[in-house]
Amino acid sequence: MFLFFLSLWLLQAFTYNPVEANLAPPVRISNNPDQDEDPSVVFAQDGRFYVVWASKRYSGVHLFIKSSEDGQTWQNEERITYGRSENYYPSLFQAKNGTFHLAWFQLDRKQKDMQIWYSRSKDARTWTEPAQITRDLGPHWAPVIHEDSHGILRIVWSSSQTQNRELFVTESRDGGQTWSSERQITNSPEEDDFPHMIETKNGELILAWTRYAKGSRLLSYTKDASAELVMARSMDGVHWSAPEVCSPPDEKQRYLDLLPFIFEDSGRQHLYLSWTSSRTGRLGDILMRDLSMDVTSIRRLTVEDKADYDAKIVRTRDPGRYLMVWVSNREGKTDIYSRIFRWN
Repeated sequence: MFLFFLSLWLLQAFTYNPVEANLAPPVRISNNPDQDEDPSVVFAQDGRFYVVWASKRYSGVHLFIKSSEDGQTWQNEERITYGRSENYYPSLFQAKNGTFHLAWFQLDRKQKDMQIWYSRSKDARTWTEPAQITRDLGPHWAPVIHEDSHGILRIVWSSSQTQNRELFVTESRDGGQTWSSERQITNSPEEDDFPHMIETKNGELILAWTRYAKGSRLLSYTKDASAELVMARSMDGVHWSAPEVCSPPDEKQRYLDLLPFIFEDSGRQHLYLSWTSSRTGRLGDILMRDLSMDVTSIRRLTVEDKADYDAKIVRTRDPGRYLMVWVSNREGKTDIYSRIFRWN
């Protein structure tokens, strides 16, 4: 994803004030002198947190990974992608057999095109040769990768091949060695971006994404206040319910609500939604709500007067305690940060 500063002219006073969660101080993960964005995080089977992100260096934009035992001290930085290409928006997932799966999009500026790529690793250090997933003229971008309880891997992404932006999916039933033909999920006149997918304890797939008004340009995603968060459900990954809006009301389209992320508590009893929003009247904040509660019952996960966006959240060993990674410009440029917080 490209440099992401929310446009000041969109920011207006919030009509209600989100409650602050119990927040630990932020910890900077990236230490590159240039721009760092697009984090993805997992809490792995070895008890460590792993974060992958896009970093501008070496005459390109490449994916890097670090790990941590406690979410506070990050080490063992490894480079994943090479060459002069630009690699963005990684999505990391660890399968039940311990394999790490990674999807991202690669930008070819000369061809003005974006394509989805995939790789996997047994140890999060040595990765298979990247495999190109999409080949039709795009752009194809913003993928998420997920494995369900039946061992089916899915990559979902946004594509312009239908002349507007719709969500597409491909599946693998052999651990990422081969992938099915892509299948279209959404079919509407609007523009669909930034999907995220999880599976609940009853086997239901939840897909959340950002939906923009018809005709909204891809590079207007940080400016277009028609953005809203929507969600659909499926028991088989093929047949999906009608999308339902899950962001707070915004009839006058004064705010940006985008980049949804859905996760569960440790007991898998509650479904939570976090997202990036301009509703606090600042440069962008991370908000969170319990999807079983009133839509205006919001907590704020960033409280500093900085541009904060694109949060990903995982459970920790302790019930009610979570690790969030996100992007912020709090030290003068975009960097990746982590923070422990509690939700009671």
